Amino acid sequence: MERNEILSPEKQRNPITQEAHRRQTFWQIYFPLILFGVLVISAIVLAILLDDTGASKWADISLIYILSLIMVVMLLTMIMLVVTVIYTSKMLKATPYYFFVIQRYVYILELRVKQASNGAAEPFLRLNSMIAGARVLRKK
Repeated sequence: MERNEILSPEKQRNPITQEAHRRQTFWQIYFPLILFGVLVISAIVLAILLDDTGASKWADISLIYILSLIMVVMLLTMIMLVVTVIYTSKMLKATPYYFFVIQRYVYILELRVKQASNGAAEPFLRLNSMIAGARVLRKK
């Protein structure tokens, strides 16, 4: 099995459950949003038609517009957060292979650095051991 087949979740989805998911998505996400939009628009229309006082009516309409804009911005923020979570999840599925490759190269680099440092320290160790051996022979 290829690595791309392991990582792609599209090939593993069941069409029956996918259709059920699509229906649930409509009724649990899109329908409430549409219903809320219709309620907001009807509240705006009712505020315009039913209120007799001018200043209060326009203040209420302004408040509805401001709150609606804030809710749209929050909805966009929530969508961006959900997209970030989804793509982070996909990245977490793909990264273990690449981190293994990087870890392998870091291990090779570690071995080469150890060899180089041992090679650089070897002459000093030999010199110090020869000096220590000469001191021992002189004391005897």
